[in-house]
Amino acid sequence: MIEAYVIVSFFFIHIGLGRKISIPYAIALGLGVYYVLASAIFLDVVQIPLFIYIYTHTSKIPIIKNFKSRIERRSESLEESKMLKWAKRFGNLGTVLLSAMPFQGGGMWSGVLLAYILKLDKRLMYILLSIGSIIGCSIMAFGTSFIISLFT
Repeated sequence: MIEAYVIVSFFFIHIGLGRKISIPYAIALGLGVYYVLASAIFLDVVQIPLFIYIYTHTSKIPIIKNFKSRIERRSESLEESKMLKWAKRFGNLGTVLLSAMPFQGGGMWSGVLLAYILKLDKRLMYILLSIGSIIGCSIMAFGTSFIISLFT
């Protein structure tokens, strides 16, 4: 029963707070490193079309419209961030690096924004963002596992 709770809470934490919180949380509570890694990568990749849709379409549904306006405000502040400007200089590699970063300012959200700003082809965007997700999630999962092993 506790494992089911951890799995469900991992899903919501990953979607709401990102991999920098969800991966250490799930591993610390006993889920296997490879299970957490695969789940986190899957959740990251599933988010890509949602972020692309939000950046490219508007909606008349009030909840989606409010959500999109919040995202657009955040996107405007992200576009001015030093990290996004740094990653933009690297082009495609910058998209991978930014989406791999497991700390504030990096991640899938910022990676999709950079790919959108660079006007990358959707197939290339998915590939670059997926590679970034694999790298970022691996850093978090194996790093967390290593740190926990130091104390056990």
